[in-house]
Amino acid sequence: MLNALTVDLEDWYHVCGTTDNDDHHKWAAYESRVKRNTDTALSLLRLYNARATFFVLGYIAEKEPELIKTIHKEGHEVAIHGYYHQRIFDITRAAFEEDIQKSMEIVASITGVRPLGYRAPEWSIRKETLWALDVLRKSGILYDSSMVPLTKMGDRGFGLFPHSIKTPYGDIREFPLTTLRVFWENLPFTGGLPMRIAPYWYIVSKIKSINRSAGQPCLVYVHPWEFDDANPEIELPLSRRFMHYFNIRTARPKFEGLLKHLKFAPVKEILDIRPA
Repeated sequence: MLNALTVDLEDWYHVCGTTDNDDHHKWAAYESRVKRNTDTALSLLRLYNARATFFVLGYIAEKEPELIKTIHKEGHEVAIHGYYHQRIFDITRAAFEEDIQKSMEIVASITGVRPLGYRAPEWSIRKETLWALDVLRKSGILYDSSMVPLTKMGDRGFGLFPHSIKTPYGDIREFPLTTLRVFWENLPFTGGLPMRIAPYWYIVSKIKSINRSAGQPCLVYVHPWEFDDANPEIELPLSRRFMHYFNIRTARPKFEGLLKHLKFAPVKEILDIRPA
């Protein structure tokens, strides 16, 4: 079975809920490492003949249009991740709509194709921010990948597998983060810190198990900065520091192992999404 492979295209300092992230005027002073790290991801995708969805920050697309062109030319899907990497519950509905429109226009001007998908920074669709789906569908986004069926991070009542959600502007498809039921909770294991913690054999076996037993595709995600052993350090609270840096050296070999042992495709192909 084909599984969805996704890359959240952001730089090492794009961390939500920190003073530095909130003040984007400081970003120009930081060293940009996004191109070199994304080149690492692209080289691995070429090596294993795999294609992915890149959820691109509008801020990065504007700064690195040639990188976005390369991603598009190599057959990967270019979707959006917002402009300034702001969590939905940190901004107003009007600001979110403006953010989406700006990001879509930048990406479309670079690739010549309007993006079809969106992922919220830090999976920040909650019950109280479900209005974001209306805004996305109104703006022409046909699928979202921002929901986590997990208490606090999302909502335990969210769907576990790809499904459709009705909005006043038509249905939008949702591809939630893949989780496993552990006691009373659904826990992620296919990206970010959870993937860096989980043993590799466990990740592969559980993905294959979901493919077989549920007949459903899984969703894997990585960040280019996770392939960078020399990441500059940003001042973070202890919990966020742990989430951002712990076991980071395992990300690349695990990602490469997944490319070697599983079959992947961009999200829009898994969901069979086509532009209207």
